[in-house]
Amino acid sequence: MSIECLTSAAQLDEFWPDWDALWRRQQATTPFQSPAWLRPWWLSFGTDEPRIVLLHGGNALRAALPLYRFERKLLPIGIGTTDYIDALCDGDRSAQDSLLGTALRDSDVIRCDIPDLPEGALLRSARSPRGWIRETWPGPPCPVLSLQPEPAIPSSMRRDIRQARHRAKRAGGFSVRRATSATCEATLDTLIRFHTARWRARGTPGVLSDARTQQFLRRAAVALQRSGLLRLETLLIADVPAAAIFALVHRQALYFYLGGFDPEKSFHSPSLLLMAHMIEEAACESRIEAHFLRGGERYKYAWGARDRHNLGLSFSRT
Repeated sequence: MSIECLTSAAQLDEFWPDWDALWRRQQATTPFQSPAWLRPWWLSFGTDEPRIVLLHGGNALRAALPLYRFERKLLPIGIGTTDYIDALCDGDRSAQDSLLGTALRDSDVIRCDIPDLPEGALLRSARSPRGWIRETWPGPPCPVLSLQPEPAIPSSMRRDIRQARHRAKRAGGFSVRRATSATCEATLDTLIRFHTARWRARGTPGVLSDARTQQFLRRAAVALQRSGLLRLETLLIADVPAAAIFALVHRQALYFYLGGFDPEKSFHSPSLLLMAHMIEEAACESRIEAHFLRGGERYKYAWGARDRHNLGLSFSRT
């Protein structure tokens, strides 16, 4: 076994294929650890100071911890826009300690913060290297809905879905359109327009007002589409777009990442209709969970989702 630390942005092009192979071998990963997510993030938000620690063995990448340096701190690649953060490890989970210890050998680094570690994350059990203090902090709730043997949706929400479907039918009918590689960009334009209009109505710009965030989302959509991880769908009422949702799918789960709807169509509950369709679709595909991701917004619990909590982890030099 050998450990390598990538410290130059020029080294990353050779790194991503090996990372992809390692990610695909893991059974418990999420789309947020895939290069289809992290590479667009790096292209949009990255610095010229990566600190990606790799463990090689048997002519293959066996573990990886993707960090970068910001001032005198180490942070995970993907921070901010990524709901579930973690390292990857093929085999012995204790390899994470060697990866972390290598990353923290930079004599000018005084702190490492790793937020949003989901339940079961490898890094949750990472130990503090000598000369460092380990601390944790509670992360946000991440509600999850069970989909099997059938979606655990409360009767009150099922009633709301029926009512919304009746309203939409009376307004001219509704349909759902999934984005393809040819329609992905136009669907994203619709989503951004709806999302921005909704937040402006609340008197705030919204997360997509940032140009780099939009750039990241567009890059990620293309890469996720190619990898089969994207579920970008539009709900139409009387053949006119009324809502759009950017979601991800991987193995046994659906992940709702970002959505928006036409405020003028709010009476018809287009977001509710689209989410209901996507949940039913995921259940028919034998997926077992729908993740509503970070935040304890009331609507997530109306669907019957139950909390799981992320964890934050930090190491500071003594």
